[in-house]
Amino acid sequence: MLDLQKLETFRMVAVTSNFSEAATQLGYTQPTVTFHIQSLERELGVRLLERQRFSKTIAITDIGRRILEYAERLLALAAEANAKAVAFRRGRSRGCAQ
Repeated sequence: MLDLQKLETFRMVAVTSNFSEAATQLGYTQPTVTFHIQSLERELGVRLLERQRFSKTIAITDIGRRILEYAERLLALAAEANAKAVAFRRGRSRGCAQ
């Protein structure tokens, strides 16, 4: 089962092209970001990112681009589900059924 936290980390690394910047944006340490990416790659059995040794740049792989599309959709659906749950709880606390 895909972990939304790891998918969000992958998305942020893909957007920023930088592990350290992704860590800052997410409020994680850089080793945590590295762990999330390595773990996700292991779980999926594919390389999502190509790391350039000397320039510290990141390039997303072809399969990484495809997985990123799914990650963005899954994260959007999770945010939508969370928003609906919050709205439902607020409605119930006011005595409204939804």
